[in-house]
Amino acid sequence: MSEITSASTIVQTLNAGSGIDIKNLAQSLADAENAALKARINSKIEEKTLSISGYSIAYNSISELSDVMASMDDVRELRATSAVSSAPSAIGVETNGDDVVIGVYDITVQQLAQSQSNMSSSQSGSAAVLNAGAGFSITVSLGAASPVSHQVSVVTDTPQGVVDAINAADIGVSALLINTSSTGDDWRIVLDGPTGADNSYSVSSTVDLGFSSNALRSAADAIVTMNGITNITRETNSFTDLVPGVTLNLLEADTSQAISVRVEEDQAPMRAAVDGLIVAYNDFNLLLSELASSDSTLSEFSGSLSSDYSTVRMLRDRVRDAMLADSSTPGTSVSALRDIGVQLGVDGNLSLDEEIYNSVVATNFDDVVTMLSADTNDQNAFSLASKGFAADTVTALDELISDTGALKTRQSNAELSIVDYEERLANIELRLTAAYEGYLKQFAAMDTLVDQMQGIGTYLDSQFEMMRNNTRN
Repeated sequence: MSEITSASTIVQTLNAGSGIDIKNLAQSLADAENAALKARINSKIEEKTLSISGYSIAYNSISELSDVMASMDDVRELRATSAVSSAPSAIGVETNGDDVVIGVYDITVQQLAQSQSNMSSSQSGSAAVLNAGAGFSITVSLGAASPVSHQVSVVTDTPQGVVDAINAADIGVSALLINTSSTGDDWRIVLDGPTGADNSYSVSSTVDLGFSSNALRSAADAIVTMNGITNITRETNSFTDLVPGVTLNLLEADTSQAISVRVEEDQAPMRAAVDGLIVAYNDFNLLLSELASSDSTLSEFSGSLSSDYSTVRMLRDRVRDAMLADSSTPGTSVSALRDIGVQLGVDGNLSLDEEIYNSVVATNFDDVVTMLSADTNDQNAFSLASKGFAADTVTALDELISDTGALKTRQSNAELSIVDYEERLANIELRLTAAYEGYLKQFAAMDTLVDQMQGIGTYLDSQFEMMRNNTRN
């Protein structure tokens, strides 16, 4: 090819031959010969590349819908409870477990739990010397029924040294140093034990610090009356085992009033889950329409699956069928989403009939929970326990997006098609080169022939000119 190109270039440089740029002519003819086929193959590559994006978008949408369904397959995600106190400044309430018992509990706080507190005798300062610079020991006996004795070694014989030693010992009794005088010469060590009548304590030491004669407060239990049951006692003001699944925090004693603690079913999480399901499904449905529509211009991926409408139809049908299916663990009167008012419209979108939903949930809440969750927690694909509608749907959706599912298979096929098309393009490039060389060889031969013909013409012109000149002479 290089010899042909060089020869034709020399001929053109000498203004010989036909004068035609045979290289450009050969290239143009070769390009024209393969242009239509290259355009078709490039169009197929673009179509497959766009469809791969469409498959990925559909995959993500189904994955998001699966996540929504997985968020409502446990009882704990649907059967929430709330506790409300009629006097939150006196009794604070919060739920603390799954085994909450619904009901109304009337509670009277007769007495708050409190700790024993003792104060030392007065000292002139925080660094006042208590034992002529020598260390000493303090004995703290904690507990009324079965006292436990603790020895605390005081190294620095000052009020601050005593406080530091007691707190460092971590025996359940804490110490605090307080200046009770504005002039700064009346310092007291204040001890405080755990709450509860059985957590009283006694203090003795080799140096009399005056704790025994300065009792500030006695240890006492919290006492409440609930629903007529009197003298219910606990060591602390936090009752975690009185109302199942509820913590009662006693804040104020008042024997004159009963405070109502109402524990009731909270249906808001279930409603939020159903609303989220409907939104996720409708988003999926709209997305499929966009991917299938060659006329839409809403995004750069609109129409990316317009050439594979069979896949779009298959995805829509499979997901819709999963949403309309009966639960594998139905309730007594609730078997599917349609029974709680979830309806499929003519536009393919889901909607909720508020009247049906409110009525069913109000009268058959347990059935709805059973239908959705099979009354189980922490289900997975390998669980042998019964599954509810949510787990059934997760299984159906995950089949579509698994590594061997329909979407991954189609995406892989599209990627293989692109590889095949690129190989065909490479072969076309080889054919184009061969065509170019063939055309160039033919045009070079033509150019040489034209040059020869021009040479003969020039020779004949010179001979005729000589003949005319001889005739004149």
